Amino acid sequence: MDNEIIFSVTIEELQSEAINRIGRKLTEYELHTAKKGIESGLSFDIETVFQTAIDESIEENSKSQH
Repeated sequence: MDNEIIFSVTIEELQSEAINRIGRKLTEYELHTAKKGIESGLSFDIETVFQTAIDESIEENSKSQH
């Protein structure tokens, strides 16, 4: 369970979203740029995401134990 993936984005999902947004799949060059953007966006403030997720999980579970 320690190596379980919590969140992932597949190329298929990205291409599907591109079709929905722009009516076509991304080219290889566009795909490369989009991948970099997604990686950057998801890692930009990951510490805040972790902190919020942990704090909310503790708060939520402490309520259910009382």
